Amino acid sequence: MGPSRFPLTNRNENDHAGAALQSSLTICGTGLFPCRFISVRHGLGLCLVALLAAAPVAKAAPFIPAEDGLVLERVPGARDASSRALREMNAVLTQNRRDIGLAEKVARLDIDQARKLGDPRFLGRAEAALAPWPLGADTPAPVLLLRAVILQSNHDFEGSIAALQRVVRAEPKSGQAWLTLAAVHQAQADYTAGLHDCGQIASLVLGLAPTVCTASIMSLTGHAPLALRAITISLAQDADEARADPSLGVWAETAAAEIAERLGDPSTEQRYRDALTIDGSDPYLLGAWSDWLLDQNRPREVMALLGDRTRVDPLLLRLALAEQATGSSQAAGHIGDLAERFEASRLRGETVHRREEARFALHLQHQPARALDLARANWDVQREPADARILLEAANAAGRPEAADPVRVWLHDNGVEDARLSALAAKGGNFAPLTSQPTDQAPPNE
Repeated sequence: MGPSRFPLTNRNENDHAGAALQSSLTICGTGLFPCRFISVRHGLGLCLVALLAAAPVAKAAPFIPAEDGLVLERVPGARDASSRALREMNAVLTQNRRDIGLAEKVARLDIDQARKLGDPRFLGRAEAALAPWPLGADTPAPVLLLRAVILQSNHDFEGSIAALQRVVRAEPKSGQAWLTLAAVHQAQADYTAGLHDCGQIASLVLGLAPTVCTASIMSLTGHAPLALRAITISLAQDADEARADPSLGVWAETAAAEIAERLGDPSTEQRYRDALTIDGSDPYLLGAWSDWLLDQNRPREVMALLGDRTRVDPLLLRLALAEQATGSSQAAGHIGDLAERFEASRLRGETVHRREEARFALHLQHQPARALDLARANWDVQREPADARILLEAANAAGRPEAADPVRVWLHDNGVEDARLSALAAKGGNFAPLTSQPTDQAPPNE
């Protein structure tokens, strides 16, 4: 989820013997990056959840190139294995639109491409693959689950929850649906519901996935040191599981690094590096690691890390921040690119990139009032540490610290342990938590 990411555990209901399976499942979460896929092992589908997706597209005036030689976009090479497989399956699917098994595979691959390429158009293609089975009373559960993933990616959390609740009613052992529910509930700061969802996963299987699912939520409810220790122990005890499924391992290592970072734990850097050794191309991990480097005033390392990763908007944002910090001549061009991308996103009616756009407005355009509007709108939708940080930063920069009082309430009511957020929250506002409870008893006699 969100910055935090959940793997997904999904027992194959037809696999009562628990035979090992090798297939792909999908889950999307909330945060900066879209869905990622994790292979199924021992009947369990494991998938990270973080989001970079697109909302429904609004009509805009078409762009007509002024000359034939104008480069509109550079697309992945034709030799890319995932792209080639997807094209081949799409060609087959066009001949039989109601092949539900193939449609599911195409939709999963499309969502994976959206994550890897930072291209929300693949989510629309996933929807097209599932078009013969629209949302309704008779939608097959596997399709309903994928549609819930897409709804979640578009920040239609209520729609996603409704679909997922239908899935778990029909298939109560669907770990994938339970984990997606946990992701959505955590993003909305509904931690009681999220822990219940993680508990359902734990009832299906023991191991790294349910541990990290639960620990991720515990880390935001006053138990961050315990949560970090739980993941650390599980990584050691379940090392074979993490090695067998690198996507699961990198998710767990990244979750531990983020918790350590919020605690100011000296193990933070090593934990990020451990995750990078598993998968140094994971977009979510690269974003979180870059943020940590920027906070440590190490922007040149960010430039070296992200210099060739400008296709994914959140990574381009961090690259531009690093370039600005070093006075690089590349900064102006990348800031202009980001401005165009955010404008195009608005023309398409998208609203899921508000957190990133708020950071862009505050730190690169130096428009705190606009950043505050974006950050408040974002907080209305999702409430995770990164969302809290940009709202606090924007409110303080705009001279309106009280505008971030909802974050102060969230910090206080949930016992969130984050030294950086606490410092930002201490700079003002009107939130004053009760220090004592009223009582009906008369005071004792002096």
